[in-house]
Amino acid sequence: MDQRLALLRELERTDEAVAAELAETDELSAEVDALRARALELQRFFACLPDERTAAAEAVAEADRGLTEARAGAEHAAGEEARAEADGSKERLAEARRFVLRARDALHMAERRWTSARDRAAELDAHAEAAERETAALGARASELAAALLTRPRFTGDAVADPGPGAAGVAEWGTRARAALLVARSQLAAERDAVVRQANEVGAVVLGETLPPLGTAAVARRVERELHAH
Repeated sequence: MDQRLALLRELERTDEAVAAELAETDELSAEVDALRARALELQRFFACLPDERTAAAEAVAEADRGLTEARAGAEHAAGEEARAEADGSKERLAEARRFVLRARDALHMAERRWTSARDRAAELDAHAEAAERETAALGARASELAAALLTRPRFTGDAVADPGPGAAGVAEWGTRARAALLVARSQLAAERDAVVRQANEVGAVVLGETLPPLGTAAVARRVERELHAH
């Protein structure tokens, strides 16, 4: 094989290898970004959780008091109705029955508020438990990615060392890993540009003309056709 074509073949293989590494780096960056974004969301959730739990507990306590009062009001209204029936006064009985209806409406509203407050508190607890599990899963995945990155020569231990505990640890690790991946991508892009530029320079010499920007494979095909033609 002509040495110039052999060089272009080698540049083409190098270009393919760098392109594959670039694609892998982009995939890793996308996953790290997603992990970091979710960890930040969880970090904000846990930061607000104590206040939300306090508010939920206060709402339950208030709903408990309201329900107790409404039940007492309903019992009192029922007693008034019974006394009005015993009294025999139609006017008093009509008023007592209106009182009973209002008391029942108040009780139903108090029951709904109590149920809603209890459900909200239970949902918050369930959300917190799910967030804890998700945080553990994010930490495990971040550790896996950190170990994978440490096997690559472009990444130092400080840049991608294991994440700290909790959502905050994953978010901080994501910031470090993201920065390291951006640097690696920049290096890879520069390397690929250099390879493509060298291939175009070789092609221009062989073909005796200035080439438009071409990929290494396209340059190798043109040079191969030119050499075979001669």
